[in-house]
Amino acid sequence: MEREESQERIQAVLRLPAARRYAYFLQRAVESGEVWGLDGEGWALALDDAGRDVLPLWPAPEFAALCATRLWEGFQPRAIPLRELLENVLPQLEEEGMPVGIFFTPQGQGHPTSARDLIDALRAASAPVA
Repeated sequence: MEREESQERIQAVLRLPAARRYAYFLQRAVESGEVWGLDGEGWALALDDAGRDVLPLWPAPEFAALCATRLWEGFQPRAIPLRELLENVLPQLEEEGMPVGIFFTPQGQGHPTSARDLIDALRAASAPVA
């Protein structure tokens, strides 16, 4: 798959329902071996409906960059290797009780999930098919 997504493809993916974007995120993360966050003076965080911090993650830098507006103005996409995500980042978030927001769009909707559920989903997605 080519590295740069076309603008039409980016827009089509952004229009998918959150659950479909989540599935796309899992597939891309496993294929590319990385996910993306927004980094400024530390990682960009969002708030969930309960007012808790949420770590937003994206499947590719193009999608993260589109969300670097308003509160995240000036933030830059930064890759997180999948191994680091699974071994360090998500276990730490799980310990802190911080949820993850998968694939926010410029309109703000992300698919909420717990760090534990994301670890399990990524491991399942990367397991060899029997």
